[in-house]
Order: sequence, then C-alpha cells, then structure tokens
Amino acid sequence: MKQTKQKLALALVFSALLLTGCSSYGDVETLLRAPQLSGESSALQKALNSYLGGSATLKYPASGDFLSPFAFGDWDGDGEDEAAVLYTADTTGSNVCLAVLEPSGEDSWRVSRTVEGLSSEVENFNTANLKNAESQQLVVGYSSAQGDSYCVVYQYDGENITTVISQSYTQLLLADLTGKEDTTDLVLALPENEMGGVTLQLLTNVDGEFRSIQTLALGAGSYNGCAALHAGTGSDDGMYLVMDAWTGTSSLVSDIILYDEATGFLQPYRPSGMSDIQRSTLRYHRELLSRDLDDNGTVDIPVEIDDGGTLQTPMDKRLSFLLWKDYTSMAGGNSKFGVYDSEYNIFMELPESMHGSILIRSNQSGTGWLICNAEGTTVYCEMRVVDPADNAATGVGNYLRIANIGSQQLQARVVTSYYGLSLDFISQNTVLLGSN
Repeated sequence: MKQTKQKLALALVFSALLLTGCSSYGDVETLLRAPQLSGESSALQKALNSYLGGSATLKYPASGDFLSPFAFGDWDGDGEDEAAVLYTADTTGSNVCLAVLEPSGEDSWRVSRTVEGLSSEVENFNTANLKNAESQQLVVGYSSAQGDSYCVVYQYDGENITTVISQSYTQLLLADLTGKEDTTDLVLALPENEMGGVTLQLLTNVDGEFRSIQTLALGAGSYNGCAALHAGTGSDDGMYLVMDAWTGTSSLVSDIILYDEATGFLQPYRPSGMSDIQRSTLRYHRELLSRDLDDNGTVDIPVEIDDGGTLQTPMDKRLSFLLWKDYTSMAGGNSKFGVYDSEYNIFMELPESMHGSILIRSNQSGTGWLICNAEGTTVYCEMRVVDPADNAATGVGNYLRIANIGSQQLQARVVTSYYGLSLDFISQNTVLLGSN
C-alpha cells in the first residue's frame, strides 16, 4: 500500500514535468499548485482545511523520496499507513508546517498532530527507518531565504510528534553505511567552520537510539563547501562515501570516505597510486557531480582530461573529454571514457579505443557534433539536439532518438561503422546528468 501511494504521488509530479519540460524547483512549485487535486490527495487536503478552518497552501519539496507535499508510511509502527502533509496557512505564519493524518474510514482522514517547521521552504522530504525496523521517521530539510538549511528528524508515536534531531546542514545523505541492514544512517555536511574545509556528521542507530556518533573534518584550508554526498559499495563490498566539494568559485573535487567496520567510524580513503586526490579529481564544470554512472552500485567520479582527442572550434567551448572512475578496486578502479556536452549536461560514453584518436567538430546545421577520425576525414557518428516538430530536423539518414531534453530530442546516427560504436551502444551509454 505504501509503495503504491508513493508511486502515485511521484507519478503526478513527473507527468507534469514531462508535459512541460520544466526542471527547476520554482517551475515545479508553480506548475503543481494550480491543478485541483483528486482522490486520496484531495481527501487529505479536505481534512487539513477542515482542521485549520481555512485553506492550506501545499508546499512542494525540491528533492527527496517525495516530490509531493504528501507522504505515506507507517510512522508509528502500528501496521497501518499514516499520511504526512507539508503546508503553510494564514493562521500559522510563514514557516512550513507538517501535519500527520490518520485514516478514519474509506477515503477519509483526520489530522492527528501538527508541528511548525524551521523556515518557509522545503529542500527535501524523506522517510527512513532510523531507530528500528518497525517504525519510520520523517526527515525534512528546510531552507530559508538567507541561504541557511536545517535538517529535522521527526518521530510520530501515534499521539505526538517529537523532534529527534535538529541540525544546521548544507547537504544530507540517507544510506546504510554501517551495515545494520534494517536501519538507515544519516550523514550531514555541516556549515563551513572557522578552519575551512567540510565537516561530516554521522548519525546512526545505537541500541534503539538515533544519535550522532562521529564528526569528521576534511579538506581544511582547501574545501569551500560540500556540493553533494553519494554512497556506494566498492569492489571489496565495503561501504564508501563520496563527497563532491567546492575548491573555488566554480571548481569541484571529490573526496572518498570509507566506513571501517573494525572501528565503527568513517575514515578518509586513498586509492592505490593516488597521491593527490584533489588534483586527480579536479573539474571545472559545476554540474559534474559524482554518480553511479553504470548502475553497478559503485559511485563513479568524473575527471576532465586533456588527452581525449581534438575538439574543433566552436565545439571546444561546449564539449570536454571525461573519464569516470570508481577508484575502489586495488587496481585503481574502472574507468569510462567519453565526451561531455555542458550545454545540455549530457555524457556520451565512447569506446576506449577512441581515447586520444578522434576529432569532434560541429555538424553542418549547428545542432550538434560529428565524431571523426583524428584527421577529420572519416565521420563515425553524429549527435544532435533538434525539435522533432521541425520538418528540417528529420534530415536524411537513420537517426535514433536517444532521449528527450525538454521539448527537444537528442538523436544519433552512425555514418561510418566503428567497432564498438553502434546505435545500441550509444543509446545505452548516453546519460542525461541532470537526473540521478
């Protein structure tokens, strides 16, 4: 029941996004406030409005498990799903409030408890089994107009809502780093301290109590803040944490942290042969965050390289050659070679045999690029972004739709056969980096 309700809420959001091509938080908020809600969501809002004696304004999170003001789950462990709603109201001030509702019959709900949040916007909305396997906690990230963010973990016991923790943060991650399997851990990147760098805080279940067990300072004097946190497994089945950090106004590096089962703490990890992790992972595009690129459970780190081939003007202003590396094997990790399009935030993997032996130039229409041999005399394939409604975009040749980018299509065609570079390969190994 819980999964069905979560999928329904997510489906409403993603359907709207696909229809409009919108991707920013502001667009989502504007888009989803307007339509009339139906079914279960409508019943929830009706119960909330009745409780408030007025009309609630629903608040949409920017990210998290729930991209909707509504969440469903068994918060109190009684075997029956409750609902949670994020909202503001004229009678409650400007801060976001959280209401927990209990089912009270067929398609009917009643408000059990409400609690006022810490600011006027919601960065993320998650649920997790933080304390035990029986009950779930609500994890809400609030953000203020001043740029401050606050993470609050709420516990609902069937009668009351209590605050388990409340902490300023810049990034958060929910993952089973400590291997408990039936509970989830929380990692927070804390606001920058006086010494610079980034401090990570690990919170986990200790004998049924969810609490902080460690703070770890990284990159003192080098890091300006945390851009993102990612969790994955290594080739040794160990749990790894990858942190993308700012080192200036636009440059990014990554740090790798290992959970040590023997000590029960996080510790910095340095792969074999990597003496300078900042230099080895440096990139200048703000969008190039680490991710599990190939869905194998391991976090891959992007690195900009200058020996990938030749980028002809004007493509050299838009494209970059990348290696994605996971760094978690004794041999230094696997890598994937390819080209990155910063205009559309696309990574296209290429056969390793092309590394250092290709030239990329603009196509004739200016809608994309051609991948050629080093001399530029043989075209292997063409990539382009076009409006499918434009008759001129149909062109001549066997173009395959790779992905939708807003109202446009990313298309590919093979011009001259090259071993390993088929349309199937391009389709399976081209990634829109805007969606994790």
